[in-house]
Amino acid sequence: MKANWIKLEEFLEITGLSRESVKKLIQNGQINAKYINEILYVDSISGTNAIVKSTHNSFVSKSLDADFVEQSIGTILNLHEKVIEAKDETILAIKNENQFLKDSLISAKETQIDDKKTIESLKQEIQSKKAELEAINRKYKLMWGKMLNKDREI
Repeated sequence: MKANWIKLEEFLEITGLSRESVKKLIQNGQINAKYINEILYVDSISGTNAIVKSTHNSFVSKSLDADFVEQSIGTILNLHEKVIEAKDETILAIKNENQFLKDSLISAKETQIDDKKTIESLKQEIQSKKAELEAINRKYKLMWGKMLNKDREI
């Protein structure tokens, strides 16, 4: 089962429980919790399950008034709503990240195509310069060859 982490303060606000009672539930292992950047986060799913179990135990052990039951159901609904909001935010963030990565890949591909065109252009220019150099070398050899032949005749 996937965990949905919310800050302890937010959990306290939603559930209406006291900090001490939540810490006892964490110590008993009924609620999963962890520190992220020195902030205590509570797993909303395990917290909901702990509240439901304690509510169920309260039903069995003693009679409850309607207000408590209504508050518990409201708490569960609020927790569920927070989980759904967090899920939607996560999906949106992932979609944005995927779009960014897609745009980056397209940009990199365009740059690669441009680089290939530049490389091909430079190769053609090098070939042209090599041919020109060879022609100049032949001309040079011909010219100096005639000069050497004239010097031998004299």
